[in-house]
Amino acid sequence: MAAQKVWLVTGTSSGFGNELAHTILKNGHKVVAAGRNTSRLASLKEAGAAVTKIDQNEPLDVLKKQVEDAIAVYGHIDVIVLNAAYVVTGTLEERSPEESLAQYHTNVFGILNLYRAILPHFRERKGGVVATVGSMGASMTDPLIGLYHSSKAAVRNLSLTLDNEVKPFGIKTCLIEPGYFRTNLLSSGTSFQLPETKIEAYSETNEKTKAFLIDRDRKQSGDPKRGAQVIFDVLTSSGCARGREIPKTLALGSDAVKCIIGSNEEFNKRVEEWKSVSESTDFPKEEQYY
Repeated sequence: MAAQKVWLVTGTSSGFGNELAHTILKNGHKVVAAGRNTSRLASLKEAGAAVTKIDQNEPLDVLKKQVEDAIAVYGHIDVIVLNAAYVVTGTLEERSPEESLAQYHTNVFGILNLYRAILPHFRERKGGVVATVGSMGASMTDPLIGLYHSSKAAVRNLSLTLDNEVKPFGIKTCLIEPGYFRTNLLSSGTSFQLPETKIEAYSETNEKTKAFLIDRDRKQSGDPKRGAQVIFDVLTSSGCARGREIPKTLALGSDAVKCIIGSNEEFNKRVEEWKSVSESTDFPKEEQYY
């Protein structure tokens, strides 16, 4: 069994975050479960988690205080899992600047500010694990989900950059990119909303995507319980990941593996096809310095 650690998990009121928090508790570790509304964390509190408010949309100074309060519960944090996010749907032209900014404010800048809030604690302790939940969507360009997918592409690069920056301090990072899991992410009554046609030219595209998302809800191939256990194992180098280092990236689910590999292969193929044209822009070799 992995040595007991203290975990701070955001976005635990439902879905993957809630399942992960319960899994961590069942494995004998301590959890500080965070959400925007602590009244929605009752089941986790009953299961033994400490609950606290963290809203990554708050200004950095407020967010730092919320993270400090979370640290104070047990005196330290060993692992932070940044899980909170939401999905905006609709074509890029139809979504307003305000909707676009809100998507990035939560999914990207909120993550970035949580990095800023937790890193002083980890640097002082000369260690810690920062796990960021992204999405296989970082490798996708499907219509109507571009704002969400591009926000997750930004998160991918932030996490990978963070790894290079904090490695000297003994801090480890892991970017977790799930595929479709059978949570309530696509269900009505959640923060998820189906695309609304504002420009008639996109009506057919909107309807096709609506039909796809409605059909996919509750039929996703990923099992949240299995996924949560794998995340726990990987971040503690135990169970299925016993004896292995925490990876910088982890595709979660068979669909995520297929999607990410396929996207990389397609991108590499296109680069190769245009290689001679791309390389023709360089100075002559005798005028190059590296």
